[in-house]
Amino acid sequence: MAPSVRKLVERGWLTALLGYLAKREKLSVRLKYIGDVKLQRTIFGALAITTYHATKCWPKLPDELARTASRLPKPQEAFSWPVTALSLASYACRLQASGNKVSIDVSPERVGLEVNGISVAFNPSCVNIGSPIEIFVEGEYEIPEALSGLKGRDVIDVGAGVGNSALYFILNGARKVIAVEPLPSVAKCAEENVRLSGAADKERSLTPLSAVSPWTSRAIKSCTHQVHSLRLRVAAPVGCLASL
Repeated sequence: MAPSVRKLVERGWLTALLGYLAKREKLSVRLKYIGDVKLQRTIFGALAITTYHATKCWPKLPDELARTASRLPKPQEAFSWPVTALSLASYACRLQASGNKVSIDVSPERVGLEVNGISVAFNPSCVNIGSPIEIFVEGEYEIPEALSGLKGRDVIDVGAGVGNSALYFILNGARKVIAVEPLPSVAKCAEENVRLSGAADKERSLTPLSAVSPWTSRAIKSCTHQVHSLRLRVAAPVGCLASL
């Protein structure tokens, strides 16, 4: 699986691989068309995994992404954009192998994924590089009892970030998501990603958390006995928030 990262790395992949195996936290490589970058160990590993899975369905995708990324106006997007695209493509390819109907839509303005007629999309400027990897590649929420409970249900997502998890819940059958994000600048990115996804009718953003009414805050806390605690985020059915 590790050699698959050579589709993106022009120089230094073997040294980086040895550093990865030695558990070094920072690895230096030269990405095709992009240039020299320092990667966290976890990001290098994720690149190898996502490139491996994505190229099973779209063999030329990594090279195409690197070419396009090199022309992006913001340098910070030149890396976060292809990582996001590969994360979604990797997830899409796994779903396709399971018999789902999937497609990906990649452009400098957006990275989109459609699964069985349900679409999500992300603005490259509004992506935390680690979040798509955690959610779509590492399967942070792929817990059968949690996913089976999503279909047709309303969900509250506390600490929604830029909307990755909320859109993942919608992609997996949630009827509606109430996304709570305390940082206004991050919440604006969540709203942008929801807009690109055409999911405004399925997601309601409450931000900042301090602006939510005291009754709502108490109601959210009162639902904690129904909550699925998944690492650092919280996703809960909101039957008890029917009046929210």
